[in-house]
Amino acid sequence: MARMIRIGAALGAALLGITACSGGGAGDAGPPASEGGQLTVSNWQWLEPGRGDKLWSVVEGYSKTNPKATLKKVSVTRADYEKTISTQLGARNGPDLIVIPDTYFGKLAKAGLLETVDDAVPAGQKQALNATNDFGKYKGKQLAYTWETVNYALFWNKSLLKKAGVQPPKDFASLLAAAKAVKAEAGVPGLAVRSQMAEETPWWIDFSNWPYGFGGRWSKDGKLTIDAPENVQAVTAFKKMYDSGAMSTGDDASTFRTKFAQGKIGMMIDNSSALTTMVGGDENPVKSKDVEASPLPFPTPASANTGEWIGINKYSKHKALAKDFLKYLYSPDAQKALAAALGASSPGTGAPTPDAFTKANPWAPVYKKQTETSHNAVVEGFEDKTPQIAHIVLSHISEVLIKNADPATALKAAQAEASKLTGS
Repeated sequence: MARMIRIGAALGAALLGITACSGGGAGDAGPPASEGGQLTVSNWQWLEPGRGDKLWSVVEGYSKTNPKATLKKVSVTRADYEKTISTQLGARNGPDLIVIPDTYFGKLAKAGLLETVDDAVPAGQKQALNATNDFGKYKGKQLAYTWETVNYALFWNKSLLKKAGVQPPKDFASLLAAAKAVKAEAGVPGLAVRSQMAEETPWWIDFSNWPYGFGGRWSKDGKLTIDAPENVQAVTAFKKMYDSGAMSTGDDASTFRTKFAQGKIGMMIDNSSALTTMVGGDENPVKSKDVEASPLPFPTPASANTGEWIGINKYSKHKALAKDFLKYLYSPDAQKALAAALGASSPGTGAPTPDAFTKANPWAPVYKKQTETSHNAVVEGFEDKTPQIAHIVLSHISEVLIKNADPATALKAAQAEASKLTGS
């Protein structure tokens, strides 16, 4: 574990060092947007079946506004995304436009690797921006705008719960019981959620649903609260599910999502983007009509959300063109198209989800409702240290899952280690 922390710290230091040596400079704005050119845009979502094509279609719409511009995908798997982009930026390279996970933004912002984009969106269009765009500011400067905000919920295959003879869970006890019943009666895992260090970054966001749902948070009033009693309760519950024999523990998210789409998983706690993809393919046996959703079956209504922002690489040679792209992306027509492609999640403006989507996917309003009580997984007050804190916490939780370490002892050790890291 210590070796992995050193690797992460070294990578962060390398990014900071390169930026410091270059004085944050990366050349001028490049040719004017009117001259066109090729823009590269990175996102793991390009790899999502069906949905990825819809999102890319919105991006490609820029070429209608600027016929001299061409767009090129940079597709990286979610598990490898931050590492890949960091490596490219460390070499003063990388895509022109970067879709940035919320837990990654602080690191890039502090390292000075994002171009200021205050002037990219005209004043008239800024009036339509929602409050989530404030997260894309760093030291008073807008470094990115909201690409998507995604909530989480519990959802299930209606036919598998019926076969198991159970009702949709309302609390953790009934969630555990339902998962066991599906496994016993249908012969498939009753619940699937991430639980592997190989997917560390997305697992951190997914797992945050458990402590949040049990009334905990990772920090409060500028102090880390990793070992708070509510968090211990959440880890204890997760361990019970993990050991139940009813949870899918050997599969990564790509695999168990495919299985759910094939009717081979009973329930999942996952985000709206994932569910949209799972029920969106014509080849998938499970359709939207076969799925229902509810808020998380935990003691409080709180849950996690994940957000993505889009910013411009400081080393881009096409900054003027990239800013013109952002002007297009936050136009009313483009936002309307993006809202349609995003489905149950939300863009950076008030562009509504199309009525046709909600009618075809009646579970979508459950996700939208979660916005009222959801929080992102960034450790408040320690934004730029979130990746390192997440690694520490999840490493200790893995000890609970795999080596049967005591949850309270594990989180106490994580608290001490993270406090030393942050000097808090």
